[in-house]
Amino acid sequence: MKAFPTISKAFSLSSICLLGIVLACTDHEIPEIPNLPESECMLATNAAIARAYPCEFKIDKLTFYDKNGAVIGEVTPTSSEITLTRSAAKEDSNPLATAVDQIGSLKYDVKATIRRIATPSFPVVAGYQLRYTQHVSGVLALTTPGESYQVGSSVPLNIPVGGTAEHSFELSYLYQIVDTGSGLKPAAFRGLTAFLIYNDATAEELDGHPSAIGNVAEAYVKIVTKSGI
Repeated sequence: MKAFPTISKAFSLSSICLLGIVLACTDHEIPEIPNLPESECMLATNAAIARAYPCEFKIDKLTFYDKNGAVIGEVTPTSSEITLTRSAAKEDSNPLATAVDQIGSLKYDVKATIRRIATPSFPVVAGYQLRYTQHVSGVLALTTPGESYQVGSSVPLNIPVGGTAEHSFELSYLYQIVDTGSGLKPAAFRGLTAFLIYNDATAEELDGHPSAIGNVAEAYVKIVTKSGI
């Protein structure tokens, strides 16, 4: 008969331990970080209309490097112009181009500094797409094929809200030899005009087939490309 109190005490101790574990887990839950106010972004085509879904990222800067790894310059949301000279390129597709109207492509190493400002509206399928355009319309170019291009393969971009990451890749633009009146020099023929980040799932939801690439992107930065010797 004395066994029953012992069993009862054992159950009581077990209950207390389980309750303690539950409380301990509750006390250590990590609160969800809310989206930052700047994630409520506007359409590229109409700055008075908010996008249907928050923008996930902000591109703080693009840093361009020369063939020796030295910094050429930066593109930011408030400073879009970059001079990318022929002599600084890591690769020139037409190094013998010296006559008027000859065309070549110049390639540079680039590093994007990306900050997450919101959680995804939709989980990515293959991953995030880093994209660029050389279209004269920049972020107003359309989502139809040939108006913007993906850089390499899709990437995960696992960054917490408020966190920053850096991602490196290559970008190219076309130059043309022109007569400036004071000599023959390379000029941007099809220069870089924008860099963008897509969530492949959200972009598909927003795409009106076609839409402006800036409207479906999670972030973009405009680029004004200047060339030189």
